[in-house]
Amino acid sequence: MFCNACAHLRWLRALAVARACGIMGAMTRDWRRLGEALKAARAERGMEQQDVAEAIGVKRGALHNIEKGAIARVTPTVLAYARLVGWTDPSVEAVLCGGDPVLREDEEANPARTETAPEAPASDLSVLVQQSLREGPLLDARVAEVRTPSGKVRATIVIRGEDGATDEELLAALRSLRIDVTTEE
Repeated sequence: MFCNACAHLRWLRALAVARACGIMGAMTRDWRRLGEALKAARAERGMEQQDVAEAIGVKRGALHNIEKGAIARVTPTVLAYARLVGWTDPSVEAVLCGGDPVLREDEEANPARTETAPEAPASDLSVLVQQSLREGPLLDARVAEVRTPSGKVRATIVIRGEDGATDEELLAALRSLRIDVTTEE
């Protein structure tokens, strides 16, 4: 049983993700990539699919669906699978958005890395942008590929809230956010 405050926070997070996905149109999560990464992490640890299924309390078919990307949302089962292979909870979202998972032992060695957007090489981003990517609670992140006449362009969008803001204030800010990714032909 979950407390009302926990349920409220889960609802706000789900709403923020849904809102961001709707705002950002063509940007989608890569469920197949997540499944492949979880499968690789399982194999790396020498775990069989059946053992993982039993450990997290699901049938092997459910695990198979996760591994092939035949899911459409992050469930407690997906989070349990990620934890079992040593990932932190934010790793699921990071992998869905094109980043890499953070192992719990990496988190303990470098706690500043948790809940942050995947880091780009320092030479790619200005100091101001790097600082901005580390500030405030991470609400969502998306990567969009836009096809243009001369090739593909990738847009990375990281949505962070203000430290100390209430859940209601963060939700209101997300509701007012509009991001359009368009190309001129």
